[in-house]
Amino acid sequence: MQLKQPNLKNFVPKDDTGSDKVTPMMSQYLEVKRRHEQYLLFYRMGDFYELFFDDAKIAAKELGITLTKRGKFKGADIPMCGVPYHSSQNYLSRLIKAGFKVAVAEQLENPNENKQQKNSKIFLRDVVRIITPGTILEETLLEPKKNNYLLSIFWNKEKISVSWVDVTTSEFRVRKFKRDKYLSYLEEILFKTDPQEIIICEGINDDQINNFFLKWKHKITKIPEAYFDFQNNTEKIKKFFNTNNINSLGEISNLDICSLGSIVEYMQITQKDFISNLSKLNVETDKDFLVVDKISTQSLEIFNKMNGEKNGSLLYTIDQTLSSGGARLIKEHLKNPLKEKKLINQRLNCVNYFLQNSDLTEKIRLNLNGLSDVERSIARLSANLNNPRDCRNVSNFIEKSLSIISLLETKHDVEISNYLISQDKKESLHNLSRKIETAIVENGPTNILNGGFINDGFSNELDKHRTIKMRLQDDVIKLQFQYSNEVGVNTLKIKFNNFHGYFIEVTNKNHQRLVNEKDKFDLIQTTKNVSRFQTDVLREKSIHIQKSEADSLELEKTIFVELKKEILLMFQDLKDLSEKIYFIDVMTSHAFLSSKNNYTRPVFKKTNGLEIINGRHPVVENSLLRNNKSFIPNNCVLNQKVAWLMTGPNMAGKSTFLRQTAIIVIMAQIGCYIPADSADLCVVDKIFTRVGASDDLSQGQSTFMTEMVETARILNGSTSNSLVILDEVGRGTSAGDGMALAWAILDFIITDIKCLTLFATHYHKLTELLQNNENIILKTLKSKQWNDEIIFLYKVIDGISQTSFGLHVAKIAGINNKVIVNAEKLLRTISKQESSENEQSLSIRNTESPQIDSLKKIKDVLKNLDLDETTPKQSQEILYNLKNLLES
Repeated sequence: MQLKQPNLKNFVPKDDTGSDKVTPMMSQYLEVKRRHEQYLLFYRMGDFYELFFDDAKIAAKELGITLTKRGKFKGADIPMCGVPYHSSQNYLSRLIKAGFKVAVAEQLENPNENKQQKNSKIFLRDVVRIITPGTILEETLLEPKKNNYLLSIFWNKEKISVSWVDVTTSEFRVRKFKRDKYLSYLEEILFKTDPQEIIICEGINDDQINNFFLKWKHKITKIPEAYFDFQNNTEKIKKFFNTNNINSLGEISNLDICSLGSIVEYMQITQKDFISNLSKLNVETDKDFLVVDKISTQSLEIFNKMNGEKNGSLLYTIDQTLSSGGARLIKEHLKNPLKEKKLINQRLNCVNYFLQNSDLTEKIRLNLNGLSDVERSIARLSANLNNPRDCRNVSNFIEKSLSIISLLETKHDVEISNYLISQDKKESLHNLSRKIETAIVENGPTNILNGGFINDGFSNELDKHRTIKMRLQDDVIKLQFQYSNEVGVNTLKIKFNNFHGYFIEVTNKNHQRLVNEKDKFDLIQTTKNVSRFQTDVLREKSIHIQKSEADSLELEKTIFVELKKEILLMFQDLKDLSEKIYFIDVMTSHAFLSSKNNYTRPVFKKTNGLEIINGRHPVVENSLLRNNKSFIPNNCVLNQKVAWLMTGPNMAGKSTFLRQTAIIVIMAQIGCYIPADSADLCVVDKIFTRVGASDDLSQGQSTFMTEMVETARILNGSTSNSLVILDEVGRGTSAGDGMALAWAILDFIITDIKCLTLFATHYHKLTELLQNNENIILKTLKSKQWNDEIIFLYKVIDGISQTSFGLHVAKIAGINNKVIVNAEKLLRTISKQESSENEQSLSIRNTESPQIDSLKKIKDVLKNLDLDETTPKQSQEILYNLKNLLES
């Protein structure tokens, strides 16, 4: 059964050729296209990839290239366009990004090989691979520092399984979870993996799932249900991973086998000659990692700023890696911070080792600079892309890596013992590297089609063929001088093309001189400006030269294939070495960063709290340092019994302080030193932050609705081992409603969840209500007035902020002075009215108060709210009910 792919944009399948007469080349094209109808077909013809029929129309429009024509089919012109082979990667990239899938048909023989097949009029061509967003291998189409994931999703009534693979690095993972929470979990996995392509079963009848996939439709590829078949996939997976016992891969369920097998099948279909058993499987669970959900990750600007830019994110700030693999690994660490204290300390011990041995670290980083991306080179070799430069990349990686290992051996320590390799492996790898360097030309061709990629001196037989060819070419040069003298034409030249081989060329004004010697010179072609001739001697030389070239090319290909086999036989050793080297890159990156920015090692002695002394926000500090300014550090001491309730003027640094606390915990749990004088932490299982408003207008959700949905997610997902950071809860509704919700939410966290909590609010009355609560510590940001100006000191202190200094901030922002003056007058009037009014105080201790009764009802509603089972319409109804409770 052939895999059915999604229809191309505007694609209409061609009719069969029928009885129409077409050229042999077009007949071959139609046969190849018939087998790959659902893809744009890049058809190699000489130095170009040609596209025909609707493919040509689509490509010409998408790429902005000229649409022309070539021949006729069923009485109509055949549309055609083409792109140069040498620059095809740019065009492929644009088509892939536009959502197309491309089948690449290569010319599978060279002119000399073709001429030896007397009965063949055209070159042999066929599709060698299909390029889809999730199966890209070409270096120019990939982002070096980013994984390129292909992801598969399969589910039943109880559970869902998600598998994903990066075919460029042989990284294969699977994760499953219960279906009752599947949409939120699935959202998180898709956010963290950021797959380039998602394969799912066609014909889904579940409306909820179909609605969920709408936002991912530009990445979805639907495949038949047969490719998720359990029985077929069991054997397929065992063969792919080269194992007789599927249980040896880890704790994988029948559902996992369905999703894994679909990926294996899809890879083999698109890669054609993809070599299996190159990957190991990682079975993941959330138990191993600190969970930072999508909203919190975006709020903390871990990978990107709010505007989408990478510059200014946490990753951009702390990533000092020097290799592509190291950059991918540090990003993976940030996606999955550790929860196991032992593993965290192992990483911290490594960072400490490299800090203590700064000279060694510097030498290692010199070797890391310019390190080849061996994972992706091996992936291309295993997929038969056959780029000789990938062999040289393997050699480069081996030599630089062995130099790093040798440096580590000079200062051996238990902390880095796991990253050394045995002497036997070093010798085997070194021998392979030397063989590659001896065999493969440096900066040679990027394919093996036309030869010239094996060094002279590597093979005696190859050198013999090349010597014969050079002697014959010298004979041709001598013949040129001989024929020129015989006919008296100084401009006579001997040239070569694929059709005629070697031939004599003269201008037409000298045509007759050679015709007069017709017993010796045979006229083979006349053009507008030149005439071309051959002789029996030249024909014989041409045949011998082309035979020596063909023999040389065949031998070069044989040498390359054998060398590639040797490389792939050492795949596991190379994979193990790359994992060690990339990890060393990350650890030396942390050490370099820590030394440069004066970071310190966190300790994990606490069981239920954190104590950060003089903590700093790494991104903000980095920005200030570039402008010769210093960051004001702050302490943060939390435990599960006491929450911090913070107030403070706008622009005083409150949000920065909240974010830096979460970021410091994340940095510590990836095994990185932190921006603080010291930190004694407990290991947290989840971090939830809600800092700043974020309308979700695409889903019809206002600022307040979005705030409530995110808050419900936090209340439902937090445990006593979590860190929760909430800023300005309730500001999207009226003051009364907002303050009541803020109180109820904070009370629920303190009394029910009992986790580490930072809670910032602009409701000053809330601090008055809670100032005597033993579970609350009131904090604010220090400021002072000077000559009618407000100076923010960015220091967290005990106390309550009495004003938000909103007018001062408006003035700084450039609001018209008349507006500011009028606002100040009105503010004074309002303040006098409030001071003269005898407002009834809302006392938290009066449990009989109807207001408190309403607040407790609100708390109960929030406590029992299941976000994953609540539709947007139900959420709106719940909000109306909450509002009615407050108004009553």
